[in-house]
Amino acid sequence: MMVRFRCGKFRLRLAAFTLLEVMTSVVVIAILAVMGISTFGFLRAKAERAKCVRNLQGLYAAGASYLTDNGSWPQISTLDIEAPAFSKAWIQAFQPYGIGHVNWICATVQTAIGDPPYDPDEPRIDYLGTGFDDKPNSPWQWPTHPWFIERANAHGDGNLIIFTNGQIRSLDDMKKEARPIPTKP
Repeated sequence: MMVRFRCGKFRLRLAAFTLLEVMTSVVVIAILAVMGISTFGFLRAKAERAKCVRNLQGLYAAGASYLTDNGSWPQISTLDIEAPAFSKAWIQAFQPYGIGHVNWICATVQTAIGDPPYDPDEPRIDYLGTGFDDKPNSPWQWPTHPWFIERANAHGDGNLIIFTNGQIRSLDDMKKEARPIPTKP
């Protein structure tokens, strides 16, 4: 549909879209939106996993600094890891090294449980520190011994683990690489 106007010497033409052109544009935009939404979810999951990796790296650095300053690993009882006292003890042990309660929270778990506010009386930690004795070299003695383990398989590829050497691996990756123990016939 073309509309023409005369204005003095000049002719003015106004162009309009046909219904077919409008519908084609809407369909193309809808397809791109659907593709974008799935990509956004994937990117968000990657970003949350990266944040957990950074949290574990920060805990590792704080653990190494704590060892240097105190001569041993934090001696925190693991009898009741669900008790608020357990979480508070870990948070307080690493607070002087720049690790606050936020660094103990997995972004994926936080989103999954509805993003609750932080409660200092009932703190939550999503990474468990492993226990070592009070000898200065014990945490460094075994390179494949974990220092911190993510509580939940929040990222879909197994719990994240940081080892004595600072390497971060997922539990599923470790299972894939594990060789079966040969049995005698």
